[in-house]
Amino acid sequence: MALIVAVLGVGKIGEAAARAIARSNGVAHVIATKRNTSSIRKPLPSKIQLSTDNREAARKADVIVIAVKARDARELLENISKFTDGKLVVSLMAAISIAKLERYLPKAKVVRAMTNMAVVVREAITAYSPGRRVSQSDKEEVRRLLGNFGEVVELPESQLDAVTALSGSGPAYIAILIDALVLAGLKVGLPRETAFKLATQTIVGTAKLLQETDMEISELRDAVTTPAGTTIAAIYQLEKGSFRTSVIDAVEAATKAAEGVAKKFESES
Repeated sequence: MALIVAVLGVGKIGEAAARAIARSNGVAHVIATKRNTSSIRKPLPSKIQLSTDNREAARKADVIVIAVKARDARELLENISKFTDGKLVVSLMAAISIAKLERYLPKAKVVRAMTNMAVVVREAITAYSPGRRVSQSDKEEVRRLLGNFGEVVELPESQLDAVTALSGSGPAYIAILIDALVLAGLKVGLPRETAFKLATQTIVGTAKLLQETDMEISELRDAVTTPAGTTIAAIYQLEKGSFRTSVIDAVEAATKAAEGVAKKFESES
C-alpha cells in the first residue's frame, strides 16, 4: 500500500526531502508543512500537498519526517505527540537525541537521521540510527525512504553528532574550497566560468575516482605529485597554511557545537 508521508518543516532541507520522497513509487502523496507556504519554490510535484497545520499533517500521515530547526523541536513534538502512536517518525533535526524524541513521542517508532543539502540533486549521504521500538521491517522502510535522498548508512547514535559536523555541514566546506579555487583561477588568468567548471568537475571527478576504484587517497595524491613539479609546490603551500589541520579543527568545532545544541535542548526540556 502506498504511504502518506508528512514532512514537517519544509525549509531548505525539508523541501528538498519532500520533493525527493514524492518521486518514490511507494508514496501516495506528501503533506509538506510550513508557516508560510507561499515561499516554497514552484512548481511542486503533483504528489505534494502544502499545509500550515503540523497536527493535521501528522494525524493523516503513515510516516512522519521532522525537518524543523532544533530550536523549534519542543513545540512541534508537543503538538504532534498524540498523533504518532505506532507510526514511524524520522527526525532530520541536528543534535536532538533518540531518547529525547522518545520522551516526547512515547509510542512512536523513532529514527534519528542526518542528511545534507545534496538531497536537492539526490546525491546526499544520509546516516540514521533506529530507536528501541524500530523493527527490522521498519528499518527497511526507513532505508527505502531515505534512499530517495542518495546513499544511506546505518550508524550508532553516538556517531551522529560527528556525522552532522562532517557530512551535514560538509557542503559548506566544499563550497568554500570551490570558491577559493575559482578565485585562484581568476588570479592566474582564467575566466570565472571556466574556473568554476574546472573546480567543480575536478571535485566531482576526484570523488568518483576514489569511490569507484580501489585507489587509496595517498595513492591518488602521489600519482599526480612529481619531484619539483607543480603539484608538490601547491601542496607545500597548503601544508604551510595548515590546510589539513584547519579542516580537522573545523569538523571538531562543528561536532562540539552539535553537542552544545543537544545540551541546550536537554536543559530547556
